Amino acid sequence: MYRAKMEAVTDSYVPPETVPDYDMTASEDVSQAHEASSGTAIDEGYQTGHAPGDRTPTQSFQLSQSQNKSTQESDVAALDRLGRGVKKFVEAINELRHLGVEDLVLPLPKIVIVGDQSTGKSSLIEAISEIKVPRNVGTCTRCPLEINLTENTAPDAEWLCKVSLHKKFVYDPPRPDFAGGYAAKRRAALPTRVSRARPFGHFVEQEPVELFFTEIKDKAEVGNALKWAQLATLNPHQDHRIYVPGNNHHTEENIKEKFSPNVVRLDISGPSLPNLSFYDLPGVINQAENDDERHLVHLVKNLVKDYIKADNSLVLLAIPMTDDAANSSAAAIVREMKAEGRCVGVLTKPDRVQTDESFEQWRNILNGNRYPVGHGYFVTKQPGQALIDSGIEHQEARASEAEFFSNQAPWATEFLEFSEKFGTVALQSALSQKLTRQIQASLPRINEQVQSKAVLIETELQLLPEPPADNPLMRLVQKIQELLTQIGLHLDGGYPYNDLHKAWNDLAVGFRNTLVAGQPGLVITDGTEKVKRRQQSVTPRHQHGRDPSSQGTPTPARFHTDAIELSSEDEEETPTTKTEPGSHSSKRSFGASPAAFKKRRAMAAPVTPFPGKPFTLPEIRNSLRDGYTTGIPGQVDPKAIDRLSRNGVSHWGAPLDDFLDKTVEVLREQIFDRLSDVFSPWRQTGLYVETTSVINVFLDSLCNAQRNAAHRVLYLEQCKPMTLNEDALEAARKEALEFIQAKRREYRVNVYIDNQEAKGVRGTEGQERLNKAAKITDAQIGPDPFAKEVEVVATVRGYYKIAMFRFLDSICQSVHGELFSRCRSEMGPELEKGLGYGDAGAEERFARLMTEHPEREIKRAQLKKEKAMLGKAQDWLAKLV
Repeated sequence: MYRAKMEAVTDSYVPPETVPDYDMTASEDVSQAHEASSGTAIDEGYQTGHAPGDRTPTQSFQLSQSQNKSTQESDVAALDRLGRGVKKFVEAINELRHLGVEDLVLPLPKIVIVGDQSTGKSSLIEAISEIKVPRNVGTCTRCPLEINLTENTAPDAEWLCKVSLHKKFVYDPPRPDFAGGYAAKRRAALPTRVSRARPFGHFVEQEPVELFFTEIKDKAEVGNALKWAQLATLNPHQDHRIYVPGNNHHTEENIKEKFSPNVVRLDISGPSLPNLSFYDLPGVINQAENDDERHLVHLVKNLVKDYIKADNSLVLLAIPMTDDAANSSAAAIVREMKAEGRCVGVLTKPDRVQTDESFEQWRNILNGNRYPVGHGYFVTKQPGQALIDSGIEHQEARASEAEFFSNQAPWATEFLEFSEKFGTVALQSALSQKLTRQIQASLPRINEQVQSKAVLIETELQLLPEPPADNPLMRLVQKIQELLTQIGLHLDGGYPYNDLHKAWNDLAVGFRNTLVAGQPGLVITDGTEKVKRRQQSVTPRHQHGRDPSSQGTPTPARFHTDAIELSSEDEEETPTTKTEPGSHSSKRSFGASPAAFKKRRAMAAPVTPFPGKPFTLPEIRNSLRDGYTTGIPGQVDPKAIDRLSRNGVSHWGAPLDDFLDKTVEVLREQIFDRLSDVFSPWRQTGLYVETTSVINVFLDSLCNAQRNAAHRVLYLEQCKPMTLNEDALEAARKEALEFIQAKRREYRVNVYIDNQEAKGVRGTEGQERLNKAAKITDAQIGPDPFAKEVEVVATVRGYYKIAMFRFLDSICQSVHGELFSRCRSEMGPELEKGLGYGDAGAEERFARLMTEHPEREIKRAQLKKEKAMLGKAQDWLAKLV
């Protein structure tokens, strides 16, 4: 499964001169280099379960003591050469991690050592790092331990270990309920909860904090220092300094928490060290000592999952050979996280391996038939507790390990084919190379993410510039002038400052469309034509609604005489038709053509529905009778037409207010956008709040004045109908008259046909009915009894058109000539007056107003810190990429 994407199980040591630029992928040179240094060839399969060439068992193992020593020295020499080749990669990643790149950008490549409790993991750590870790009951690994090994090649290099505490989590236990009572006591007695929101119980993620603990020059002191560093981590409520060796004479060894996600870090440098960096995690547990500690099982598992979830982490899984591998809880977590492909297995305690069934189990594991992992399994043997207590040295332990695998069965006999995977030195070599390759593969993405984060931080810093150090008043005056210039450019319009005018023009076109849609409508039925209803063909219009099916010419079915409303939409959408001589022609609506109207409407804001109430013919007749003052029959009183014309424009107040509200909204948005841009450095200061307040008061005053002026124009239009534009009025009246007469004739023809059919004449439908209607003459249907009323409505509609465009022009001209113009010319004086930057004592006052909020200052400091960190990270990456 992993063959296509996993590298060789182990590659051998490469002298730096054989791989230019530390390219660790030249497997042929690697193999040759290792053969020259240790006499062992490395197989590069998914699992190294094949015999290593033609090498005989005698050539491979069963070495004498002197041969063991020679092999050990050869391996160490090869490891030294490897270390020089990979040193810069491991150093760079460690430096990036210590800078905080991992917390700020993305996870960095690392080796994570996991295993159950009592799997020999501590002995393995000691063997790899050459240090002593706490082993006593209660002081084993209880928090992540980061160990960074770096070779120091200086002639006078000394071994040195720096211990520090990396606190990424703050201790946040439940607060006591001082109200007391049974409920409070019961809550206090509940065990700690571990959940998705709080995977580590009482520990909650925070901004990482790095604390120096101590520095050690004697290897023998590491175990004690590590024990006290861990105690400081497990007592997060205490000052860590009371646990530092030398200051801890009166400090008790009690612990507040049994496990912690915070890290103890050891940076170890010295001669002949492998360049490695790895994390040792607490051993996985399945049972808690008591019910109150059940959450610890989940806490440790969550900790392991958190560390091995990153795709670029190399997992080292320790499994003891004293137990069935199927029982490994750590292995189960590795499988759950789908990390087997980047896992190195390490079998520990081989001196205690049993025979029979378990013997065959380990063979199947080593050859990859059971529990396969991407990088295969190694086997290491560490000293027993008696030798550890006696103070056995690292070199002695490695010699003893080599002798064990050389002479003991089944390692030197039945398991001989896996011999290149035996020993700590082989494991160190493989880990160094695999970590280096992991780093190499991750470098492009790390570099990309660091660069992106640096750009993002720089952008954020531009929004948080430093406050003016001197002469804040002069700086303010400069910014006010810049603001006025920007506002003026947008009020004047022209590319690229035309956002305001584009938005307002859309509003103006929408306002016009609303007025056009609100011209006086007419219900063309008169209520006197009573016939038997046969079949509905045109849906009647009710109130201001209109069914789309009634548009244009009626459906050629039998007509009926229900009320049909005639509005501006009918005028626009009714096609021009030819009629018989003597009949009235039907034309399009007065004003712009339907195509032109539709085109403009598509570009404009949606039409707000403010139509006037449609007239009915009986209403028009009654109105004329009520105003009749002359004794000459057939005359129309001009006052009646005035009254109907005023009624036609009575609804303009609502669309006017809607238009003005939206105009003010657009103007405010543009001005405050300019303020936000120009005053961005002071957006979180009192100055910004005060400037905003001054502008709001000024705009309120302007807008109220504009509203009053607009309503004065509205009052004049609604007070007395008047125009001297006689030619335009007559043209509009004539166009409206022809349109209404054509609609009336069409309606009366259908009534005539319905009446004929009601008397027993054969009914007609479809094209036959249309043909029949075309033959009806004016003489047959007779004169229109409402001809005078139709002429009056045409006059009212004609005047509406004249008044509407006059009103529209007046309002829009007023907005431009008063609102926009005054905003441009009066904004500066109002800001000077409102802010008072010309008053005595203004400099001190504005220095105080321009002082930013403390949170803003903290944010800027944090960003500057991150910028500096990323700058150092870029310097390190430049050496590698």
